[in-house]
Amino acid sequence: MRLTTKGRYGMRLVLDIAQHEESGPVSMAETSLRQDISAKYLERLVGELQRAGFIRSVRGREGGHLLAMPPESITVGDVVRAVEGDTAMLACSSNRLACPRSVHCLTRAIWIAADQAMLEKLDSVTVRDILDDGQNCIAKKEAEKAKAEKAPRALPENQPREDAPPDPNMRKKLARRIFRQRLAQTTQGRPERHPGALKKIMVVDDDPDIVDYLVTVFRERGYDTCSASDGDVAMEVLIREYPDLITLDLEMPFEWGPKFFRKFSRIPEYRDLPVIVISGLPGIHLAIRKAVGTVRKPFDPQEVLRIVEGAIGAP
Repeated sequence: MRLTTKGRYGMRLVLDIAQHEESGPVSMAETSLRQDISAKYLERLVGELQRAGFIRSVRGREGGHLLAMPPESITVGDVVRAVEGDTAMLACSSNRLACPRSVHCLTRAIWIAADQAMLEKLDSVTVRDILDDGQNCIAKKEAEKAKAEKAPRALPENQPREDAPPDPNMRKKLARRIFRQRLAQTTQGRPERHPGALKKIMVVDDDPDIVDYLVTVFRERGYDTCSASDGDVAMEVLIREYPDLITLDLEMPFEWGPKFFRKFSRIPEYRDLPVIVISGLPGIHLAIRKAVGTVRKPFDPQEVLRIVEGAIGAP
């Protein structure tokens, strides 16, 4: 994440108020002298922190500024986000569409993980922690965390330990049971399409921006839509919605696109359901050989619509 002088000065401002508000509202002129920051700059920061709800103003001759909530309720991360706005290290970290290479970039996951690690650390420290322990607050937090992780926890009788290895046979049995339930739901066959009902396209992708974009493209053309963010959710949506075609991303959390395809294609009712692969991965034409089309990200919506209409016809 990016941290500028706004984030650092904003934190110094909040700490200065917290240290001196016992004597009444804190004047920015006094804070300016103590922190060696211009009063005009501080006033800008005060406005942003007021809008975020962390500082309140007191008018009058003895007026000034106070914290709007207890110091133990304000984290360093709160202050940084209030004054910095978007703190992502790179634009593509928070918006995949910001860069045309992001869908197949090998380093994007590193920048996202670095942003998350930094914010987790900032969110773990409150203003009260800094007031009580100063420069030792991080070391104390780490020591408390390590102690809590090592401490044994009492478990109810007959409850398995969390660190006990999972029973692979039990997991397989559960997976087979769920799959049989899903199969049973399809034994009645797909319902008859209501006269005048729109053809339905199911969008499966873990990127909400791409899902929203495809849904908009299909609806503007006249198709009905449904969507899912990964393979696990997609199976539930598939059985509930009975789509006429699926657009499928390959790389998703929890369950990749090819695994989801293999699962639903074993169900007789969905064996011939057309699938269009839309992915930024190389070699996508080899991932699902039965796909009616493959499109590389970033994609041309007209190309996607051409494949859709070739597979299921016009709306």
